[in-house]
Amino acid sequence: MRSPLMLGKSRIEALSDGVFSITMTLLVLKLEVPEVMHHSSNAEMLRQLLALGPEFATYVVTFLIAGGFWFLHHVTFHFIRHVDGVVLWLNLLFLMFVSLLPFSAGLMSHLLIHPVSQLFYFGNQLAIAVLLNAHWLYARRRGLLDMTDAARIRRLTVRVGSTAAVFAACLTAAYFFAPM
Repeated sequence: MRSPLMLGKSRIEALSDGVFSITMTLLVLKLEVPEVMHHSSNAEMLRQLLALGPEFATYVVTFLIAGGFWFLHHVTFHFIRHVDGVVLWLNLLFLMFVSLLPFSAGLMSHLLIHPVSQLFYFGNQLAIAVLLNAHWLYARRRGLLDMTDAARIRRLTVRVGSTAAVFAACLTAAYFFAPM
């Protein structure tokens, strides 16, 4: 019987950092400068900027959430010694949903009160959290972790699992409390 192929983790970490940096940069491109004429008054310019409130709020929230996911990903990979094909593919699926953040944030910012945009936005966040949790639990169960600090690993397991629970609650709330 052949043993599974074990891979170094540095290439996955580099790809993941790249996807996060591009995704987080693309979020700001969803903010469009208003078409203000040069002769517009300060009050008119301020009114147009204030009208972008939902877009700015969605940008800030999504950027911070993405930063949180990047941090959790970074910390989980700190403890992972090496990866196998399953971790590789779970991570690629995770990154697929991370790269969808600019679209889901754009949808949410333009159609804030529409139930489908809320479900899509929180569903995307939940998919990211579930896949992060899946790769972490898989690596833990398969013995791919450096277990020298078991207490920190237990705390991290709770933290990663809690993230999935938070976004499951957000998705549930969006489903039941959004006007249909």
